[in-house]
Amino acid sequence: LVLASIFAVAKRKTAWTPASIAAIVIGTIVAYIVVGLVPLQTPDAPWFLFLSGAIAICAMILPGISGSFMLVILGKYEAILAAVNQRDLFTLACVGAGCAVGILTFAQVLSWLFKHYHNLTIAVLIGLMVGSLRKIWPWKHTLESIMDRHGELKPVIQENILPPAYNGEFVFALVLAAIGFGVVLLLDRLANKGVGPESVE
Repeated sequence: LVLASIFAVAKRKTAWTPASIAAIVIGTIVAYIVVGLVPLQTPDAPWFLFLSGAIAICAMILPGISGSFMLVILGKYEAILAAVNQRDLFTLACVGAGCAVGILTFAQVLSWLFKHYHNLTIAVLIGLMVGSLRKIWPWKHTLESIMDRHGELKPVIQENILPPAYNGEFVFALVLAAIGFGVVLLLDRLANKGVGPESVE
């Protein structure tokens, strides 16, 4: 799905320049580093809950980096889940306010970037998606785990590995990947067909 999305987004670029290529490389490096970060020990102060909400909602707008993953990195995922279960309205209000401010501000920033630096913005988004492939690679080896509040082990540090065996499971994964790739390209093609000269009036 992500690979096909990269091709679909790349088609929206109107020019390939050295600056665009550099932006792709920078976006790839940033995403590659971010998705490999280890969760941090962070304060529970209202200002940091607000900041966590703002960062998480911005990540949800960007391709390749999920908001929930950013909350994990910031050490606030479990705390926010606990706040939901315990109906901790103050914590939820701090996070919600951060989300509201974050999405309103970041949406304006993205709109401005697309208007004034369309190609560079697209290039950075492509890079973010390429770098995120590190996180979604299906075959991994867990190097370090932590125990969550439910007593379950959660992987913290993992490394990507090649498939341990090229068996039926490997073939099944390839088939699913091919189907996902085809579906995204098909949907993109259908969407582009709907945006023709006759539809722009």
